[in-house]
Amino acid sequence: MTLASHRFSFASLRLLIAAAIALGSAAPAAAQPAPPTEPAAAPPPIAPPAADAPAAKVERAQDTARAAQLTPIVPSPGEPNRPAFQLYAEIDLPVLTVGLVFVSVRFVRTQKAFCAPLCDKADLNALDRTTAGFWSPNWLLASNVGLIAAGAGVVAMLADDEGALNALNDSLVIAESAMSATAAASIMTIAAGRPRPFLYGDKAPLADRNSSDAANSFLSSHSAVSFAIATSTYVAMHRLHPRSQLPYAVLGLGLGAASFVATSRVMAGQHFITDAVGGALVGSSVGVLIASLHGSPVAIVPVAGEHEHGLGIRGRF
Repeated sequence: MTLASHRFSFASLRLLIAAAIALGSAAPAAAQPAPPTEPAAAPPPIAPPAADAPAAKVERAQDTARAAQLTPIVPSPGEPNRPAFQLYAEIDLPVLTVGLVFVSVRFVRTQKAFCAPLCDKADLNALDRTTAGFWSPNWLLASNVGLIAAGAGVVAMLADDEGALNALNDSLVIAESAMSATAAASIMTIAAGRPRPFLYGDKAPLADRNSSDAANSFLSSHSAVSFAIATSTYVAMHRLHPRSQLPYAVLGLGLGAASFVATSRVMAGQHFITDAVGGALVGSSVGVLIASLHGSPVAIVPVAGEHEHGLGIRGRF
């Protein structure tokens, strides 16, 4: 093949490419796919109207239902499978406010323990008598560090798993569970007025034994908070990874950390064994309850049809 034929071939190729580009740019705009449109918002659900109900009354009923709807707080609506919990301004803000008030009740108490500065071990049951008189500042520090580390670890894990905004949403529900557990523990603590274990010995400083905090033994708020964090985090991870073994690993790790915190409180002389066990039961129950009452922004529903099988995601925003 000669050089002239090569030049002819390259020139022909350039002409064909230019013609294709010209035809593509001249294509009618109607051939372009239309941008997706936002689906129309569905009217709020109302009771089925009667057959002879006037349209004006139906519209007024829908307006009433619309005014009564809760205000969802969804930090990242672009991700339908995140976050794990649905927050509502009309529910969560009052719960958090009431929880803060209930938690603060122990800080305004001024009464000393009824047997301060030294209590009689004979007044205790056989189990709690085994830890009466315990006092250890090191174990006290370990319990506080363990509780802070458990909360920080949960926030870091959620942030890595679902991003900062969704983690903030779910962490708020977990914090609400912890605060609710603390509120329940605080009310029971004030009602019981039980002296702490260090009052049954003379190892603790006299100022601590004569303080109002010395009467806040039953039940352990540290134990309640740590177990509430563990169980509510499990609910969150189970929703985020429903078919994975990860939630069970997270639950095991959380329960282990919570058990360490509860045991540390006993070794520190701050709580009896029954205080720690009671806190664990209350915290676990409140953690599951509060987390479960917060519906997920999406619902996993089965899909069945002639050519379709499996699971579908239905959003609620």
